[in-house]
Parts: sequence; C-alpha cells; structure tokens
Amino acid sequence: MNTYVRSLLQLAENYRRAEVEVVKAYFRKPRDKKSHIRWLEAQAFKEYSAIRPLLQLLTNLHGELDRAINRHEYEGLTEKLEEETKHMRLIVDLLEEIAGKRLTPKLLPWLPEDRKLAKVRARYSRTYAGLLHGSENLNGKEIRRKDEALERAAITLTEGGGGALYEVCNRLTKGRIERKIAAAFREIHSDEVEHKSVGARGLVGLVRSRKDYERAAEVIREVSAQRLRMRNEQFGFPLSEEKLRALDQRYGEVAD
Repeated sequence: MNTYVRSLLQLAENYRRAEVEVVKAYFRKPRDKKSHIRWLEAQAFKEYSAIRPLLQLLTNLHGELDRAINRHEYEGLTEKLEEETKHMRLIVDLLEEIAGKRLTPKLLPWLPEDRKLAKVRARYSRTYAGLLHGSENLNGKEIRRKDEALERAAITLTEGGGGALYEVCNRLTKGRIERKIAAAFREIHSDEVEHKSVGARGLVGLVRSRKDYERAAEVIREVSAQRLRMRNEQFGFPLSEEKLRALDQRYGEVAD
C-alpha cells in the first residue's frame, strides 16, 4: 500500500471519528421515545432506499451475465442486496417495536441534509448516488463505466461513515430502548465496517499519482463533510454548525 492510499485511509478514519462525536453528542443526554423514533425513521428510510436500485440493476444486468458483467461482480451485487435488506429489516423491526405500530415506506422521511448528500455524491458518481439513495434510474451501461472508478472507490470508503453510527449504538447500555437499539445495531456494525476494506482495496490499484490522490481526497472530504451534516440533522442537531466546522478543520487534514 503506497503513502497516498495510507493518507486517504487516515482521512476517512478521521471523519469516522468526527461522525462518532455527532452521535455521541445525541446520546449524551437522556432522550425520550419520540426522539428515538425520529432518528430511527430517518435511518429506516436510508435502508429502504438502497434496495430498489439494486433490484433494478440486478434485473437489467441478468441477461448480460459473463458478457457485459462477469459472474463475480454480479454475485457482489446480490450480496449487497442481501446485506441492505437485512439492515432494513433490523431497523424497521426495531422501530415498530418502539413505536408500537406498523410502518410503511411512505411514512419514512428523506431529510434535507440527506438529499444534499445524494447531490454531493452524484457530482462524482451518479451511479453510486443512485445505489445509495435510490435517487437515480440505473442501467447496465452506467454501472459499467470505467472513467469514474477512482471516485467510486473513494465514495465506498466513506459509505456508512466507517460504521460510526453502529459503533456508538451497539455499545449503548442505559435504558430499555437503548439496549434494544444496541442489540439491533450490533448485527449491522460488522457489515458497515467492511465498506472501509472494500474501498481501500479499490484505491490501492487506482491511486498512482499526486493527481489521483488529490482527486480521491477531494471526494472523501466533500462527501464526509456532508455526511456530518446529514447525521447531525438526523439526530436533531446536537451540534451547532460552528462545532461542525471545527470538526471539519480538526479532522479534514492529513499529512501529505
């Protein structure tokens, strides 16, 4: 692994720590059931929204197996679909248990800062923005593009914030609801951490020059900074914008 890739991994790790600070700020104070339902609904939307584009993509690519897409890549997409469906089921089961009522996807909110995150990702890869947010109609031609491989690997490195949300939630011990949250999020945590290793493997073969490094760092910073604002809104703004900017300054730099 070259110095550039190690530096990019450190940048992503820095922003994981920043996202941990946002989530910890929320749980630092006692929260009622209504507050927990609010952020869980936003998370449930994120899990639901990742399923449809994967189904669409798998359907579009099925007739092109071992031609336009090889069987290993196709299997990877099916595994991602299984993973996202599992996450959705865990979150929605938890949410329904806490809320005491049945939920449908139409009742789940797509929050403004998460919409902005989709737009930031789409500037670098419309395909990956669509896969993560369900905000694009994907086709086989788009997923096979090779000209944005670097950007896709950088986005993958930021996916899930390195598991920051799940890292905090799976350690909760105080309160009946918090312990239920911990049990559900513990199952998701290991899946989300895997995104980091996938992104790292992708960058190893793609970052060969200073120009490549600077482009990947730009993607990681832009996406991760917006992730902080998305997560902060999801949890009811436990940190001020001034504190978020301080986190950007503290964590957004790495040694060249």
